[in-house]
Amino acid sequence: MRTIRLIVSSLFHYRGIHLAVLAGVALTSAILSGALVVGDSVKESLRRNAAARLSQVGPVLMGGERFFTSALADRLAAELGGGAVVAPVLQITGTALNRDDDRRVNRVQILGVDDRFWELSNKGVAPEGFEDERWIAINAPLAHRVGAEPQDTLIVRVEIPGALSKDAPLSGESEQATPFSAVVTTVLDAEQFGLYSLKAEQVPPATIFLRRERLEAILEQPGRANLLLGDHSLDAAAFAAAAERVWDLEDLQLQVTATDAGTTRQMVSSRVFFDSAIIEALQKIASVSSPVLTYLATDIAAGEKATPYSMVTGVGPALNDIVVDDLPDDQIVLSQWLADDLGVGAGDAVTLVYNVVGTGRALEEESRSFRVAGIKPIGQAGWDQSWTPDFPGIFDVDGLDDWEPGIPIDRDRIRDKDDEYWDQYKATPKAFVSLAAARSMWANRFGDATAVRFQTREPDTPLVEQLRGNLQLTDLGMAYRDLPAEARSAVADSFDFGALFASMSFFLIVAALVLSALVFVFGIEQRSTQIGLLLAMGFTRRRVRRMFLVEALLLSLAGAALGLLGGYVYTRLALYGMSGVWQEAAAGMEFLYSLKPQTLLLSFAITVSVALVVVWFASRRVTAIHPSTLISGSDDLSLGAPSKNRRDLIALVVGLAGAAGCLFAPKVEGTMAAQGLFFGAGFLMTVAGVACCSLLIRRFLRPSATLTSLGALGRQHTVRRRGRSLAVIGLMAAGVFMVTAINSFRLEGSRGAERRNAGTGGFAYVGESTLPIYEDLNGADGRKKFGLDGFQEKFTILPFRVSDGDDASCLNLNRAQQPRLLGIDAGRIAAINPFTFTATLTEPRAGESPWRLLAAEHPALDDGTPVIAGILDQNTALYALQKGIGDTVLYETVSGQPFAVRICGFLETSLLQGALLIDEAAFVRFFPDAGGYRFFLMDGKDRATLEPVASHLTRMFGDLGLEMRPAADRLNEFNAVQNTYLSIFSTLGGLGVLLGTLGLAIIVGRNVMERRGQLGVMQAMGFTRPRLSGMILSEHWFLHLAGVLIGLGAALLAVLPELTKGASSLPWGLLAGINAAILLGGLAFCAVAARLVLRGNLMEAIRRE
Repeated sequence: MRTIRLIVSSLFHYRGIHLAVLAGVALTSAILSGALVVGDSVKESLRRNAAARLSQVGPVLMGGERFFTSALADRLAAELGGGAVVAPVLQITGTALNRDDDRRVNRVQILGVDDRFWELSNKGVAPEGFEDERWIAINAPLAHRVGAEPQDTLIVRVEIPGALSKDAPLSGESEQATPFSAVVTTVLDAEQFGLYSLKAEQVPPATIFLRRERLEAILEQPGRANLLLGDHSLDAAAFAAAAERVWDLEDLQLQVTATDAGTTRQMVSSRVFFDSAIIEALQKIASVSSPVLTYLATDIAAGEKATPYSMVTGVGPALNDIVVDDLPDDQIVLSQWLADDLGVGAGDAVTLVYNVVGTGRALEEESRSFRVAGIKPIGQAGWDQSWTPDFPGIFDVDGLDDWEPGIPIDRDRIRDKDDEYWDQYKATPKAFVSLAAARSMWANRFGDATAVRFQTREPDTPLVEQLRGNLQLTDLGMAYRDLPAEARSAVADSFDFGALFASMSFFLIVAALVLSALVFVFGIEQRSTQIGLLLAMGFTRRRVRRMFLVEALLLSLAGAALGLLGGYVYTRLALYGMSGVWQEAAAGMEFLYSLKPQTLLLSFAITVSVALVVVWFASRRVTAIHPSTLISGSDDLSLGAPSKNRRDLIALVVGLAGAAGCLFAPKVEGTMAAQGLFFGAGFLMTVAGVACCSLLIRRFLRPSATLTSLGALGRQHTVRRRGRSLAVIGLMAAGVFMVTAINSFRLEGSRGAERRNAGTGGFAYVGESTLPIYEDLNGADGRKKFGLDGFQEKFTILPFRVSDGDDASCLNLNRAQQPRLLGIDAGRIAAINPFTFTATLTEPRAGESPWRLLAAEHPALDDGTPVIAGILDQNTALYALQKGIGDTVLYETVSGQPFAVRICGFLETSLLQGALLIDEAAFVRFFPDAGGYRFFLMDGKDRATLEPVASHLTRMFGDLGLEMRPAADRLNEFNAVQNTYLSIFSTLGGLGVLLGTLGLAIIVGRNVMERRGQLGVMQAMGFTRPRLSGMILSEHWFLHLAGVLIGLGAALLAVLPELTKGASSLPWGLLAGINAAILLGGLAFCAVAARLVLRGNLMEAIRRE
């Protein structure tokens, strides 16, 4: 008989067993393919989300804190040619309030656009009615959150951009949140570019769209934009190169004027202070240049006399006739007007008193004495108002009484002669000092010059052409970004949900494979006589094994193919779950079903390969038995050699000792570490429990003179199949333990939230504002200004500076391209020492807070890139950024220079997840324009009394979009993701263990089939079928119950910390349901298997014996 015919006949004859194998393989294929297609669906959903938010947008130029002219878009499009579309956009952030029901939405994206913006949408045309100057649209997410429909009115608040940051000296008043009324014209959906966003995040921002001209008027930025969007057909490098060829001085907010000194020109900036890059570029093209620094002295005093509120200018000796020689740094040149007012002459001493702005706009008064070097009249030798820049709140007012320079003005000190001076000379300086002296007093992070006087080497060449060769837009903080490339990278490197679901379905996959192997081997053992005859007839063992492998291959191919259909159901159910009960794991995203053919091929190949390997390992022992033994039909085919008690004793002792070591180990820092110890103790107790069962079985193996009951007889058979019995106990114990104990890693933010080492850092409230808050809310002036001094509660607020970036927390499914930065005073947070560190780059000195690492200096990279220290949440580092301790994350400064943040510490799960923390000093050095604070942590001695303070802050700063909320609530938003993953694992794992109980039914059937002769004899002796069934059930129920109880006992030990703390976070309903199903399901499967196998004529089995 040919081998192929034997195989076909065998498949048909043993079709019942083979159908069971087929079902097991199909289930494996369904689970594996379904899990991997979940990954495909998530990535495709993220890709479509990215396509919807970008539409036809390609490379962009971001102005950051700068506003270039909207005409730059026209020049850039003309330079690129080929019908290129470049859209100028005004993009800012604000808040929106529904006027009817006071629903407020913070962090609203506000866009001023024109027709070119809509050309970059998928539709390519502007929405209906856009030509109306009153047109305002909102996107669907904002409409849902604020509860607005067309014709509803929103109150929108934005910050009016100042000439310079409100943190800068003489920057004017800080309250610049201006409201405007917006009547909603329409609501835009995804097809209408409603999901537009530059951030690689799946949750779309709330957005308001209006005509750019209207937003320009509101922001007092006529003809300006801070974002250029190019179409997707443009090459990013060509886009950047073209922009560098066509920018103009106005795009840099620069203006050049002639002076009285002939060929000398003066450059000033509407931003008041100059970037060092501009000064350096001017110095390269100028034959002579002289920076100028002008500042306000609150007093110029000589003896008892003092002149209030005077401008003083620092300048070098070149290009002016006032300081013609190299003026010493301790000398000063006075105007005749000031000398007369103070009654001083050459050689006399005067003192300058001035304010500098410290942290939180706190003013620090300083002074410096000078010797009068000379006196000159105003109006001669170029002594005029051109030396003074247009300081906000000073240059555009009618008189001194109208000054609002951002520092307190004592109007009682202003004299009539001061008003007369203003009427005649305005802000003309009253004194000159050397540039070095001026810089030592008034240089700040925004610059050390307010003007530059220069003469160029090539006076006939346009100045802008000379500057373009020495200055790039990126030197001034503007940035080019290739958004399509970033989007592809964010999606490609996003969290792999396919691998996640495959790993969480591990028990299901293993159970299905074990079932397939058990059934197949059971079938082989049933065919032992056939195998023995084939071997006796001359078939080689290799040929017999090959026959079974071909059978297994055919079954695996058919099962894997059939399982692909089941995988569709698995994927649909998983996506439905992530949109429903498991939505915390998906951060509110909607998923679309999508699969790749290569994914199906991969899962098909893996399923077939694994199934073959499992079957081969399971069947090879049977074919190795001597033919005579196989032909005899002996029931000892499954018996293995007895092992020694010593192994079991060692396992028992090691398990108990290890568990005790974990339970009584020295206290460790961190919740996860403590949970890990208890989880380890539970696992070791599982090992000890199985070893204990093995020893008990050995004890029952001892010969007994009499068997007093059917239970004793059943127990003898159980211990006789010791290996098989231990496998049942061990598998049940391990499955129940894993499914239950994994929940020990659930996180609950409110538990122990008052402790400094908790995920809340011990803080009671956390707040985040849309617009910055500049004042120090811990200082007496700040608290008085905002009505906080009336609260009796003692509280402190820890403020953080914020540089926007991608959300790198677990709430963002995309791979963060550049996480946002939080700047915090290292000394201040070190004094509080909140949160728990899981790892640090260097070991802190005894008694020193690891937060001090933020202030540590680090050597530059090999290419000279400066390096600063950073600390971040461990989950953010390992999963979102895939970085370790000592790794670096690259950023760019506002001047376009790169710098690196070296990760020096990991925080255990905390509410700071998603951001990289650096020292505030480094933050303001690299991001001087990012003024104020937008992230806050609040704490107090009596946490219960802080709610009124938090509510007052939310009301007081509501226009700035501040919302104070309990810190534990924010932490629980992050914790919900991990807890949801654990619920998914428990559910899928529980189903896997439940499926594994089918294996117990197969073992029951297998044992009974081996003992049919024995059972026939017992029936002939008078034992009824029900009594025989009861005997079989009692011996197998014992194994199943022992495994479940060992697993549950060990799992309870693992979750002991949760139990002692109230266990409010444990899903008791889910765990109870899963374990009850496992327990009862195993018993039911045993009963069904026993009844099915005992059917038929047992007497026939006696004749076979």
